[in-house]
Amino acid sequence: MRVSAYTGGRDWGSARFRVRQYIPHLRLFGIEMAEYPLRWGSALPQSKLMQPCWMVGTALQRIGTLPRSLRSDLTLIQRQLLPTYVPLDRLLSGPKVLDVDDAIWLNRGGHRVPGTASRCDAVICGNRFLAERFSSWNRNVCVIPTPVDTDRFQPRADPALRSQSIICWTGTHNNFPYLYAIEQPLASVLRRRPDRRLLILADVPPRLTAVPGDRIDFVRWSPHAEVRVLQASTVGIMPLEDSEWARGKCSFKMLCYMACGLPSVVSPVGMNRDVLSLGALGLPAASAADWVDSLEVLLTDTDYAARLGAEARRIAVEHFSLGRLGPVLAEALLSLVGNTHVPLNRD
Repeated sequence: MRVSAYTGGRDWGSARFRVRQYIPHLRLFGIEMAEYPLRWGSALPQSKLMQPCWMVGTALQRIGTLPRSLRSDLTLIQRQLLPTYVPLDRLLSGPKVLDVDDAIWLNRGGHRVPGTASRCDAVICGNRFLAERFSSWNRNVCVIPTPVDTDRFQPRADPALRSQSIICWTGTHNNFPYLYAIEQPLASVLRRRPDRRLLILADVPPRLTAVPGDRIDFVRWSPHAEVRVLQASTVGIMPLEDSEWARGKCSFKMLCYMACGLPSVVSPVGMNRDVLSLGALGLPAASAADWVDSLEVLLTDTDYAARLGAEARRIAVEHFSLGRLGPVLAEALLSLVGNTHVPLNRD
């Protein structure tokens, strides 16, 4: 079975984790997936001078790859074919599946999302909140969380080697507002012990004003750095606001922390709440006082933090690993072309 997958770009997180990392696993089920990412990404350049060139170049590149779907058994659209949701999906042939991991109807051009969803044969959603919304536009909707490669994201071999208490946040600059919202609780926790530090893994440094700069370590994100940084940390954090956009998020930060055996403190919003309900793997924080109290518990009670981290790792492997979700995606794709047989050997 051949699948053409249209994604937003080589460096786009959704493409990397919801499409690209599946490719070798899908081959075990007789599925050959070819990815066609946008060369210049799906984000409009900030420079207004570059925007017309980007629009024309991106459109021409995408249109040039659409005939590839004619030679495929199935076409997968990851979020959109083009930014602003120009309805190019009408030009695709054969069964189509839309994959979403954000509340994309809130983006620019989001008014086209219902039409795109309704023209697809199925929609794969990263969480229950998204599935509930897309169910009003397509009757064939399933939930497949974003998988984490638990063979790569692993706990540190010897956690006892950690000499400091490190609070880790990872993400892109677009999500900095969530981090800024808990600056005061973080500053309070860091002031209580000189060995505590805040570690930021992102594309650019954040502009934190309440946290002293000498207590912050910044590591520029790269595929080589992401696992090493998490393994060196003590606790992971994922703050969110309680909004429609945040409820559409698929908790991938939290899942990466879990895979590396870290307990986490997270806002109990959307999928974060669902993941917390699976076991004693982390602590919720709905207020500034919650953030201080939860972080203090995990940074001072090392035995308790270790138990939560071990349970987090177990749940990540059993519920969110590539080994667990690869067969689920394979079965979903095969069912759309009338071949529902999935080999029993899933190793």
